[in-house]
Amino acid sequence: MRAVLVLVAALALVGCPPTLSKPESAAHRDALAEGDRHAGHGRDEEAADAYGRAADEADRRVDRDEALYRQSRAEVDAGHPERAIELLMQIVNTHPPSRRTPRALFDAGRLKYELGDVDGAIALFRRVTLEFPSEGPAARGLVWWLRHFEENDQVDRALAVLDWLLPQVRRSKLGDDILAHEARLRFAQDDREGARAALERTVRDYPYPYGHRWDDATLQLAEMDVEDGEYRRAIARLEAMLERSEGTSMVGSYTLPAFAEALMQIAKIQRVHLRDRDAADAAYEAVYDEYETSLLRDDALVERGEMWLDAGDRERGCDYLREAVDEFEVGSARRRAAARLEADCGG
Repeated sequence: MRAVLVLVAALALVGCPPTLSKPESAAHRDALAEGDRHAGHGRDEEAADAYGRAADEADRRVDRDEALYRQSRAEVDAGHPERAIELLMQIVNTHPPSRRTPRALFDAGRLKYELGDVDGAIALFRRVTLEFPSEGPAARGLVWWLRHFEENDQVDRALAVLDWLLPQVRRSKLGDDILAHEARLRFAQDDREGARAALERTVRDYPYPYGHRWDDATLQLAEMDVEDGEYRRAIARLEAMLERSEGTSMVGSYTLPAFAEALMQIAKIQRVHLRDRDAADAAYEAVYDEYETSLLRDDALVERGEMWLDAGDRERGCDYLREAVDEFEVGSARRRAAARLEADCGG
């Protein structure tokens, strides 16, 4: 049995791609460094030539692809986009895909688009979204794909692309990007209910901490609730958002800036629309006390002071405004606090 295991291990090593275990070629490394020096000084033709030699000297696939990618960038800078596309497609057409493949697909598509080859560009944008939907270039490729239809007043065709694409990539990171684009396009068409449906689906299908559009969708929906006069529904939606974040124990979860923004929205609804200053005060206090790194802490403190001043509680309002001026050295909220102190609190 031991002999069999040794033989299996040996065969496995023989079957591995040989470039994975090889050290980086010294000639490749030297040529790559030369290309970087030329590129840093704007010598684009020389940089492209050096990167080409680095690709030829590479022993490993990863090194070859990196050299080809840098060569493509140098060719673009030198004014040769067609040559850059050829180099990028060398990366794309080498199998299996590598770390650079998604970016090469997107860059080749963008260059084709800029050269007027729209059909060729869309074909590449389609590939990157379908083959690498969880990679960053897929989201960028989708933006460029939709841009063509939007620039030609073909929003219906853009929506058709999104409707076709979502079922195929819905379990990837691109899923909630698609719904965000749908909501944006439906708002542009004055299809408010269609936009609401896309946002609701974003919240439902791509929740925190997995989805990266969940917080923006929740805030947008709350704004729509306020526009509809559904103030308590907006508050309930925002509170559910905060409760979900507090109840998440997933490793790597984090505090989003939107959490403090949600509390600020709650405070505004309570203060302006429901006239419940105590509830608004509690929300402002939570922003200030619980989100120590938030950029909204000064706004919360100043709005809190303004609220009590406007309600006739001069002492309480002025105390909060003085605290804001003392704690925050700069910012529009501080300037607003200083002006109110001067006008209403005796300086």
